[in-house]
Amino acid sequence: QDGGIMIWDLNNLQYIGTLPGHKGFVKCLAASYAKKYLCSGSQDRTIRVWSLESFSTAKTLYGHTGGVNTILLLENQDVLVSGSEDKSVRVWDLATFEPLACMEQAHLGGIFALTSFGSPLHVVSGARDRSLKVWDCSTWTVTKTLHPPHYDGVTSIAVAGKHGKFYSASRDRSIKEWDVNSLSNSMHSLHMHGDWVTALAMSASEDVLFSGSRDSTVKVWDGELQCQDVLQGHRGPVSALATVGNRLFSASHDRTVRVWRIDQYG
Repeated sequence: QDGGIMIWDLNNLQYIGTLPGHKGFVKCLAASYAKKYLCSGSQDRTIRVWSLESFSTAKTLYGHTGGVNTILLLENQDVLVSGSEDKSVRVWDLATFEPLACMEQAHLGGIFALTSFGSPLHVVSGARDRSLKVWDCSTWTVTKTLHPPHYDGVTSIAVAGKHGKFYSASRDRSIKEWDVNSLSNSMHSLHMHGDWVTALAMSASEDVLFSGSRDSTVKVWDGELQCQDVLQGHRGPVSALATVGNRLFSASHDRTVRVWRIDQYG
């Protein structure tokens, strides 16, 4: 919320430094370790591209008229996709930092989630308007709006590619499972948390799903969406989740990031 981005060493979990520059909440991050850059989206309506070698801003991308809630790197295409409160999805060329496409009114409400799946590649977006849309990455047109929609805003999407499915989480406290090929809803589990489900992350094996919630807990789910464990400790809503190897990182409104060992879950 202070506009800073903190850098940590994954080997020893030591603090390295802070990247200042955004003038509003930093809402999302995406890194390319191959290209050695980090992208950040902010409530200040900008996207910053940072060099991970010099830890300085390489470029600031302007165009959104609302806060940037979610960004997605398509590394094979050297493309960045961004979703905003302005209801648009924008596509950027990371070689030239030029805009490639802008889908105005991509949804009827602010866009909260973006992820990619499949071959040929598709992007799925989730929004405040409760809907999920699938986009063709060659034309940036909608190939399908998924039905039935959630009962409230879609907050996060996670892909289990090897199982041919992806999951969507919502403020309606539910998680839906979707088939990647048919784009049909294969499972809808209600009341997964005591409040909004705010974040999803897959284990490296793609056999385990983690969910974070405004109820301050992180839950562990198997492939049938049966709860395996509840990770407690945060004293505020969980806002983001990420897995790296055998560790899960959870960020919270309590101003902490917690690190959990997850190899016992498979």
